[in-house]
Amino acid sequence: MKPAQPARIHLLPAKRSPYVLVIRRKPSKCFHIIRWNTKSDRLEHGSWFNGKLYPKRCDISFNGQWMVYLAMGDSGNTWNGVCRLPYLRTVLEGENMGTWFGGGYWRDRQTLLLNQWQPTQGSVPFKLDQLQAEFGGEDLGVLYPKWERDGWRRRGDHYGTHEIKTLAKYTVECVGDDGWSHQPSRQYPALIARYIGYLAHGCTFRFSLDRFDELLDDRVDSACWDSLRNLVYSREGMLYKYSLDDMKAGRPGTVIDLESLTPNQSE
Repeated sequence: MKPAQPARIHLLPAKRSPYVLVIRRKPSKCFHIIRWNTKSDRLEHGSWFNGKLYPKRCDISFNGQWMVYLAMGDSGNTWNGVCRLPYLRTVLEGENMGTWFGGGYWRDRQTLLLNQWQPTQGSVPFKLDQLQAEFGGEDLGVLYPKWERDGWRRRGDHYGTHEIKTLAKYTVECVGDDGWSHQPSRQYPALIARYIGYLAHGCTFRFSLDRFDELLDDRVDSACWDSLRNLVYSREGMLYKYSLDDMKAGRPGTVIDLESLTPNQSE
């Protein structure tokens, strides 16, 4: 019998508050929203959603209170929503053109950029504007400018060589991406992300950490710095948090098991 795949987890840090949005996927068409306070390590469990979310086109507001997302329902219909965390109930929503464009990110505390969609109902207490994507209409069009906002910088101008593979599922391998780097200060190691292609789970990155080569391996789903300068990452259904002192000591300050969660509601 084929072993069960571990939960896949995407992390989105709030820029000005100690919250990280945790988007957990398991089974493949079931998503769970969690807000993680990385100062207290309190988890707020929210919506269970049967369908599909597009985490790389999602974002959390600077204060950690709001989320913008692109979703697909069981019937294949797609829509965009803005909600109060940790629940997906829309306060603002609008239809989407299939899976092209959609989602968005907060440019600053008071401005949410929408990725080429228009609200049709609801209202929010901040400004709305349109994102002019430089990296296409899918995940990278939102992810890369969001990374730049958070302090990530390109390590070079080469985005790698792309090769389409003749497999049953559309696959593109990328070799030689210079990648992105984020270093909170000179005292901290640089976190590096390199694009390796559009693989089994969509746009895929490999993460590494300067001077701590063994810490992040190829089973890491997502890695980032939170607003408190902790390294947080997800790996095989688990959450890990390291302060700078934790890295030097060679052990995480926090480990949280999300692998054993089971759905208890759908929204």
